Amino acid sequence: MYRNDINLPNFMVAEPGEYYQSDKSITRWIEVLVDFPGNTGLFTYRLPTQLEVKPGDILSVPFGAQQLGAIAIRLLTEPNVDLPPEKIREVEDVVSRGFFSTAYWELLNRVSAYYYTPLIQVIRVALPPGMLGRSQRRIRLQRTALNPETKKQKDKLPHPQLLSSLTFLSPTAQQIMGLLQAQSVGDYSFAYLQQKVKLAYRGIRELLRLGLIESYLEPPRLTRPKLQKAVILIDTIDRDLTTRQREILEVLRRRGGELWQTELLQICHASSSTLKTMAQKGYVVIEDREVLRTEHSQILTHDQPKSLNPDQANALTSIQALDGFAQVLLHGITGSGKTEVYLQAIAPLLKQGKSALVLVPEIGLTPQLTDRFRARFGSKVSVYHSALSEGERYDTWRQMLTGEPQVVIGTRSAIFAPLPSLGLIILDEEHDSSFKQDSPIPTYHARTVAQWRAELENCPLVLGSATPSLESWVSVERQ
Repeated sequence: MYRNDINLPNFMVAEPGEYYQSDKSITRWIEVLVDFPGNTGLFTYRLPTQLEVKPGDILSVPFGAQQLGAIAIRLLTEPNVDLPPEKIREVEDVVSRGFFSTAYWELLNRVSAYYYTPLIQVIRVALPPGMLGRSQRRIRLQRTALNPETKKQKDKLPHPQLLSSLTFLSPTAQQIMGLLQAQSVGDYSFAYLQQKVKLAYRGIRELLRLGLIESYLEPPRLTRPKLQKAVILIDTIDRDLTTRQREILEVLRRRGGELWQTELLQICHASSSTLKTMAQKGYVVIEDREVLRTEHSQILTHDQPKSLNPDQANALTSIQALDGFAQVLLHGITGSGKTEVYLQAIAPLLKQGKSALVLVPEIGLTPQLTDRFRARFGSKVSVYHSALSEGERYDTWRQMLTGEPQVVIGTRSAIFAPLPSLGLIILDEEHDSSFKQDSPIPTYHARTVAQWRAELENCPLVLGSATPSLESWVSVERQ
C-alpha cells in the first residue's frame, strides 16, 4: 500500500569512503561554441553521464550531419526553457582537457570584444592547426548487411562485384557502384562522388535504400602525436638465439637497452621479422613512443652570462625589482646589449619554475635570437610561429602545457602561447609595424594584447626598442 501524504526527510546511503545524497544537483547540459563558418552564438548540448567536461575543454559534437569541434563555455543546471529537452543532442567526446585557464579565457574574450571579432576566430588563432576540425560524409560498399527490402531479393542478387552491371540499378547508381568497386576498399567521400557523377545524391539515395552502400561520418582529421617504434631490451640471458639475434642483443646492451627500431635495423642489417621473433621469445619489447616534432637548430656551446655595463645593470635591477604587473620601456640603440639584459632577467625566473615569452617582429629575426637563448638555456628554449609545420606547432604547443619552466620565442601569434606559469613577457623591437596587421581577422596589435596578458597573468612586460613608439612612451609615463 502506498500513501502520498508522508513527508520523508532527505535520505543518505552511506558506503565506505563515499556517500550519495538524493538532493545532489547533477549538471547535465553545457553551452558550447561550435566551430563552423559564421557562428557567433552558443549551442546547448546534453552531457553523457560518464563524460566529465569543464569549461575550456575542446569537444567533439554532432552538428547537423557533421561532427565538429567545439569549445565548452559554461555548464548549465537546466536547458533554456524555449529549448525542448528531447531535441538536445549529446556531446560526443572530449578532444583536449583543461586548456583554457581563467586568465587565458579572459584574454580571448577581451580580444574578441575589443577588436569586434567572433570569439571562434580568436580561438582559431590561439589554437595550433588541427585542434578544431570538421568531419566529412563518406560512402562505402556494404558487404555484410542488407536492409529488409534487399533481403527479400537476396537469392536474386549476384556477388556484390557484379552489382554495377544489374539492370535494376539506375545509370547514376551504376556509375557510383563502378567507382566504389574500382577502389580496393570501396570508400569515397560524398564530395568526391558529387564531382565525378552528375546528380550523385540520387544514385546514393537509391543504393542506400537497397542496402548496397552505407553512409558514415569520418571524424575530423585532427593533428595527432607522431609515434615511432622503439625496441627495449628485457632479457639478456643468451638462449636459443641465432647469430643475428645475438648481434641485436649486443647492440642494445651497448646503447643502453633502448633504440628506435629503424636505427637498430639499420645498424644490424636485420629485418623487422627478426625483432618480432625476439619479442615473441621475450628478449625485447617493441612499443610505440612519441617523437616530438619541434624546430631543430644546431647544438651550441654553452654561453656564460656577460658582465654588464652600468646602464645594463641599472636596467636589469629595475626589471628584477618589479613585483606583479608593470610595464618597462628598455630604450637602447642597436648593439647596446638589450638581449643580454633579457637573458639575465629570465635566468632567475626559470630557477623559480616560471616561464618567459619573447616576441620578435619577424620570423627572419627568430634564428638570431634563438641561437643566443639556446646557448644560454639549452633545451628549455622553443620557437613558435606560422612558418613551422602543423606537426611542429602542435607538439610545441603541447610542450608548453606541461608547465615546465621554459622560454618561448615567437612572432605576433605567439602572444597566445599557453604557458601556465608566465613570469615575464618581452616585446623586442616593440615599435615594429609587423606587430599589427590589417588582415586576416582578428586584426589585433600584439603590443596591446601583451599588455592585457601581462595584467591578467600579473607579470612584468618589457618593451625593448632603439626607437620606441609614441604610444609606448606615453603608456610608460602614465604609470
